[in-house]
Amino acid sequence: MNKVKTSVAEMFIDDDDILYIKILLNALLTIEAVHEYFSVTLELLSEKKAIILFDGTEKYQLTWEAKALCASKDVTEARIAIAFVTNSISNKVKFNLYLNVYKPAGPTKMFSSQKDGLDWLKIFYVMPGDKLIRQNKK
Repeated sequence: MNKVKTSVAEMFIDDDDILYIKILLNALLTIEAVHEYFSVTLELLSEKKAIILFDGTEKYQLTWEAKALCASKDVTEARIAIAFVTNSISNKVKFNLYLNVYKPAGPTKMFSSQKDGLDWLKIFYVMPGDKLIRQNKK
């Protein structure tokens, strides 16, 4: 497992090809920072579509421009599904606002635990034999 760190996030791909993104404490997600971590994720994924567990448990700030970029077609086309995990009330409010204003394409759901988020993400797999394979939903 190759863990990569940018100025605002740590990320890695697990054995089931789930991309974990953890936002760093007190990160300021500007449009430049989102471009940086998005380009790193594309490299990690070798430009394949991603099933993402997004760990938003830490305190962070996201600019309006960065929110719009996160919901843009360029970014959402690279996703199969995203599970946002947080227990923070302020991060839940931010995420719900993001969902209601930007209406990102593709399945996007919030969870209070990583286990629940992972369980939900696994519905985006098919299981031929013992190996989980991502479904490329369109």
